[in-house]
Amino acid sequence: MTGTAGVWRLRPTGLAARIILFLSLALVPIGVVAYFQTTKLAEETRLRSQLSLVALTETAALGERETILRAQGGAQAIGATLGQSLGDRADCSRRLASYLTASPGYSFAAIMTRDGTIVCNSMAIEMRIEDYPRLAQLVDTPGATAWLNPQGPMSGRSVIVVAQPFFLSGALAGHVLLSVPSTLLPRGQNTEVPADFEELITINENGEILSARDEFAQVEDLLPADLDLQSLIGAKPQSFAARSADGETRVYASAPLVPGMIHALGIWSPQNAEAQAISVGGLAMVAVALPLLMWAASVVVAFLAVNRLVIRHIHRLSRRMRAFALSRRVPDARDGAMPAELADMEDDFLDMADAILRDEALQENALREKTILLKEVHHRVKNNLQLISSIMNMQIRQSRNDETRAILHRLQDRVRSLATIHRNLYQTEDLGHVNAGVLLKDMVAQMSQVANSDTDVSVEAEDIEAVPDQAVPLSLLTAEALTNATKYAGPGADGRIAVRVVLRREPGRRALLEVVNTGDSEAVAQERRFDGEPAGLGSKLMQAFAMQLGGQLEQGPVADGYRVAIRFALEEFIPDPSVPDKVPNVPNF
Repeated sequence: MTGTAGVWRLRPTGLAARIILFLSLALVPIGVVAYFQTTKLAEETRLRSQLSLVALTETAALGERETILRAQGGAQAIGATLGQSLGDRADCSRRLASYLTASPGYSFAAIMTRDGTIVCNSMAIEMRIEDYPRLAQLVDTPGATAWLNPQGPMSGRSVIVVAQPFFLSGALAGHVLLSVPSTLLPRGQNTEVPADFEELITINENGEILSARDEFAQVEDLLPADLDLQSLIGAKPQSFAARSADGETRVYASAPLVPGMIHALGIWSPQNAEAQAISVGGLAMVAVALPLLMWAASVVVAFLAVNRLVIRHIHRLSRRMRAFALSRRVPDARDGAMPAELADMEDDFLDMADAILRDEALQENALREKTILLKEVHHRVKNNLQLISSIMNMQIRQSRNDETRAILHRLQDRVRSLATIHRNLYQTEDLGHVNAGVLLKDMVAQMSQVANSDTDVSVEAEDIEAVPDQAVPLSLLTAEALTNATKYAGPGADGRIAVRVVLRREPGRRALLEVVNTGDSEAVAQERRFDGEPAGLGSKLMQAFAMQLGGQLEQGPVADGYRVAIRFALEEFIPDPSVPDKVPNVPNF
């Protein structure tokens, strides 16, 4: 989780990412259950909010409902009492006027028969149905109804006309008409209605507005923009959210006041608690957000817990391991706040580190002892070879035979070559690898000093590492070739006697040794006998050394000289698996 100090990052394959993944999978059933439960709760809350708004709307419309029902009751009473004696028009009109006087709240009353004849009215004036379209419509579709007349013809003011049918002998006889002044309807808001209640209107079965708490011009902007109010008549009580004509989103509650005849529509502000559950779908969002919040909270808690209890300790332990791998430094202090399981792991690591350090110390001591012993062996061999060379030198000085002295000189050169090889072996740091270039330079320099001739010997040797099994025959081959080249060298085109020794690397892990001398090539090819040494012994030795190197010896005359060369493959050093060759390299994990 933390790559460096103070930097947090979530690796896809890290412990925290996997725990979050598995925790998310474990929370899926809980999230599904929470979603359905929250959805069910939201639906129940929405239904309760709808019922609550409907109930509040019905409470607010109690005044309108009582007014309409009282008018219907009065019309039914008039129809029951006056419907039997409609023959005397004057008496009927007088009795209607007396009823209005005894029942304040009505501005006009009339009785219309089934055929549309207005037989009497409270003002005892002549009325014809042709002058009143709503009455003609009532003849076509009889039944209880009410409508708003903004300019009453008799009272000259806004009234609500309530028409109630009356029956004689079970048959429809006509309608009783009562006019209720709009000013008598409740104004303002009921004290039991919340302050965020905006408006209350009543509508008839045709969707026409009968009353409103404010002016009709203001009410038009508050009504739903895309809703036919007539569709609410006959429907069950309901609450819904819709965009009003002024572009605002409002909540509406519809409730029947007189079933099938008068309906109340309450308009509520979206700030109302019950209205919010209907308008913005807040609980539906909660149904989705709650599982996500549960998941997020669980992931955060899991992350903090895993990071604090596990990951930071693992990173601390990893840093300790990395420091141990790089510097072999074992920390002394232990983390006391680490959980017991990780503390056991740290103890195991510290014990393992101590064991590794002890084993490495033993291996290093064993390697040092072996190196010292091997160097001592090479040193003593070199000393013995030098001693043999010294004895041979004494024998050469005492010998009177030139042939014997020549043979001893050749043997002494070969012994010195072996001594030079062993001297380089015990002086090198890595006994498994010998720098062949340095070895040849030392050997040629030593042979040139001993020879003390006029031959100009030059060496061009690259630094090439070779195993001892190749370094020894390579050196001996060079010594033999250099001896022959010096012996048979002659003046070149420039008059100089020169011998050139070349060792260079070639592609494919191969090397080339080349010894070229100036002089009489034909004389070299014939291998003249020199001071009693058997003819061709040097060539035979060089062939033997070439076989040990695994190469093919090439020799023959070249322009103004003679050339001896061999190409061979450099061998890889194969250590003894039972003996340590170096300090173990612990990987940086």
